[in-house]
Amino acid sequence: MKKKRIYCSYCGAPITVRFIDEKYRDHCDNCNTTFYENPLPVASCIVINDNREVLLVQRKNDPYKNMWCLPIGFAETGESVEQAALRELKEEAGVTGEIVRIIDVDTVSNYFYGDLAIITFEVKQLSPTVKAGDDALDAKFFPLANYPPLAWESNEKALQKFIETYKDVWAMLDSIKLVQPDITTHHDIPKEKTKQFQLIAGMIASMIDSDIELFNSRWKNEIPKYNDRDYSILLSIHQKALETIKLWLTGNSVWKNFREFSTIGMQLKKDRVPLKDILSAIALSRKSIWIQVIEKNILHSPLEIYTALEINNRIILFYDKITYFLIKGYEHYK
Repeated sequence: MKKKRIYCSYCGAPITVRFIDEKYRDHCDNCNTTFYENPLPVASCIVINDNREVLLVQRKNDPYKNMWCLPIGFAETGESVEQAALRELKEEAGVTGEIVRIIDVDTVSNYFYGDLAIITFEVKQLSPTVKAGDDALDAKFFPLANYPPLAWESNEKALQKFIETYKDVWAMLDSIKLVQPDITTHHDIPKEKTKQFQLIAGMIASMIDSDIELFNSRWKNEIPKYNDRDYSILLSIHQKALETIKLWLTGNSVWKNFREFSTIGMQLKKDRVPLKDILSAIALSRKSIWIQVIEKNILHSPLEIYTALEINNRIILFYDKITYFLIKGYEHYK
């Protein structure tokens, strides 16, 4: 159980609780100091093998002793959250990895640790063996359709988001294995640009341009209900993201657009829009593109499907960059 603050760390006087800035906070009446609690940064990893199984570790210590979870742990002073994720993966499961992208950011209030900000990454496994570390009872892969209950609700949320992101990609990968047997995961898709790539990219860009109202309507139907102000702000992010993707697909520079997302992130923090709502809006925007590609039925041959998978992977990476700049602006607003 997280210990409560009893005495002021500056003057030693007893702590009281006051309602400050729309929240109850510890306060020292003697030296007029307010203690603002920031969530502790936690990093977790989703590692999937070629059989589409997820790597889990069995906890050795409380909280949630003996339960299974994603490799997870606190970021330490002097390291980035990405470095913390890879360190925890190595310490808990003996696996060397490479960060692919952010999957989810969740803020939770835990009875044991207090307020936490849990950032979950997709990580590509680089070393072949798995071995439980000193602070884990076991570490092994489980089928995505049959894994044990997870200790952290945020792990379950991130894993389901990961599955939702890749289920259509996996379905298409399965459909082209007969003509491209060396393609086993989305990481195997080559990165070179071809005429086929440019053709499909142009088709998707035209689809975004001509069907923008349909994109907006689908996004609106899936986004949770917000007040008019927050809805308008989140819709502007979705539309700006589509504009950025369309520019990239047609060969234009988008660096200026990425920088603008930092400014948007600062405004979102100023307007007190929750970070989880921003990330949800971005995830639904990204999802809308791939759904529209499938419903339009513009892909007919295995080569077209293969090329579209490459483009979709790039789009995912672009949305990761958008998320990065939004969070960067959000965190830098004072």
